[in-house]
Order: sequence, then structure tokens, then C-alpha cells
Amino acid sequence: MHILVIDGSPRPGKNTDMMCDAFIAGAATKGHTATKFRVAGKKLNGCIHCMQCYKNGPCSQKDDMIPLYDEIEKADMIVLASPIYFWHITAQMKAVIDRMYALYVAGRFKAKKTAGIFVSGGDADCSDEAVSFYNNVIIKRLHWEDCGVLRVARTGRDDYDLEAYKQKAFDLGASL
Repeated sequence: MHILVIDGSPRPGKNTDMMCDAFIAGAATKGHTATKFRVAGKKLNGCIHCMQCYKNGPCSQKDDMIPLYDEIEKADMIVLASPIYFWHITAQMKAVIDRMYALYVAGRFKAKKTAGIFVSGGDADCSDEAVSFYNNVIIKRLHWEDCGVLRVARTGRDDYDLEAYKQKAFDLGASL
């Protein structure tokens, strides 16, 4: 299976990035291949609802989303990983999801497997909105097969166990 891991953190090398790498390492133990797309440093505009995707699609905006469209289409599974900023996914991750609309309306989405990794400096319930969004949009509306959600909590606090969470991310990848 080919897996696309979309790392929605604007900060490379931090907690979300490490969880993505651990997930990929776990998936590799089962023979899966994975590509990671980091939003960090990319130019990703939000959807402007110009409706070009209905006409000549996939999108009128020529930014770093264009090569990502091919990766999304090739993937059997898409992992959405995001830190939690102000109780939700990052603006960069939301832009990616909104721009996937161009593939959706063009009928270019095939059924996919998916997983979510949500990383919060607060308690696990700080990611409730992100998980609800994931379940409503990705699972319920797109009908993708949910392979699990990992909530990483309390990063930067004294009781944060980075290695334990990396093991959970690895295990999620290895469970495929």
C-alpha cells in the first residue's frame, strides 16, 4: 500500500513531524511505502471558490498544492497529521483539505484509507474539534476507511513522554 502522510505542522522537526516519521517507520515494517508532504515552507493558498475545478480543474491556483494533487490521487491511504492550534488543525492543513475539493468535484477521488494524528500542548480533549472535523468530513462525507486516530497530548509538559507517543505512532503505522 502507498501511504501519503500530510504533515500539517509549519514547524519542521517538532512533535508532529516526529510522529509522522514514527508512523512511517511502523508502516514500513509491514512493507508499505510512504511519502511525507510537509506544509512547512510551502505556499498553500486557501480555496477561493472560483469554481475552476468544475470547468477545467483541478485548480486555478498555481501553488505548492499542484504537485500534491498527484500524490493524493496515487495514495491508497492518507494520514492527516496536525498540531492543534487554538483547539483545531492548523490553517495550513485546513487549506490542504479545502483544496482537495477540486479533486472531489472532478470525480477524481477513489476510496481511501485514512488515519489522523493530532498533537496538542494541552490535554487530549484539546483535539476534540479536530477529531470531530476529521470524523465528519473525512470519514462521514468522503467515506474514507478510518484506520485510527492518535491524540498526542501535553507536549512540553513535565509528564510528556515523547518516546511513548512515538511508539504509539509507530504501532499505528505497523497496524496496517
